[in-house]
Amino acid sequence: MAKLFQVVVGSSRLSTRTDRLAALKGTAAMTLVSIVVSLMLTSIAIMLVGERDWLSGMVLATALPLLLLAPPLYLFSTRLIALDRQNRQLQQQAREDHLTGLFNRPHLLGMLERELALSHRHNYTVSVLLIEISDFSNLLDEHGRRTGELSLQRFANAIREKIRESDLFGRFDGAQFLLVLPHTSFEDAARMGEGLRALTANLQVPSGAAEATAQMVKLNAKIGTASTENSGRNLNTLLNEADYALYQNRNEGRDKGAPPPSAT
Repeated sequence: MAKLFQVVVGSSRLSTRTDRLAALKGTAAMTLVSIVVSLMLTSIAIMLVGERDWLSGMVLATALPLLLLAPPLYLFSTRLIALDRQNRQLQQQAREDHLTGLFNRPHLLGMLERELALSHRHNYTVSVLLIEISDFSNLLDEHGRRTGELSLQRFANAIREKIRESDLFGRFDGAQFLLVLPHTSFEDAARMGEGLRALTANLQVPSGAAEATAQMVKLNAKIGTASTENSGRNLNTLLNEADYALYQNRNEGRDKGAPPPSAT
């Protein structure tokens, strides 16, 4: 009895109303099937033995599944559905950035490494754009964390709406984002970077909590471009070239991705 109580308490803590509703529907369906099967078997048994008191048998055949099957099945289903939901949430959290909903760095790097392996096998080009919100630390100092978070979200959403379904996009580090472009040359990637830079240059976010009266903060992007055409298909080399291009961009005060030096 204590074990059953522990199971009930554990299920109630883990489960949500949606979980319980799904478990109830599943339990009702399974119980109905069990009742039908029980009635059929009981009917066959009554006909074989010639029992005259068939009504008691039918009542018993209906009551047994309801009393013995439905309660434990409901508890088991509720717990199983809740655990499955939590597992899916954990898997989602393991690959997504909590703030922007984009891929996080570990998952993105894993996908990029797999893309580079595929590009080597099928001989196609992969390019990357390392995109950074300009002067983000100053933005945080002047306008606060809330404005910084809103900037990251709107910046990410603006780019996500313009890329292809085959592209891989994630938050790389702080105010840096990484866009992976399969089947894209360096020239095409640089051109796409220019388009994204122009797109994000029009973004503005309100400073402070009251958006209606807040001062608008303008966003700008710096972009570093790299491609397997120049750096080869090594993950670290490709990212280093993109970071070098971004470094040149940042220090020279330009708003476009600088081409990386030739790989040695």
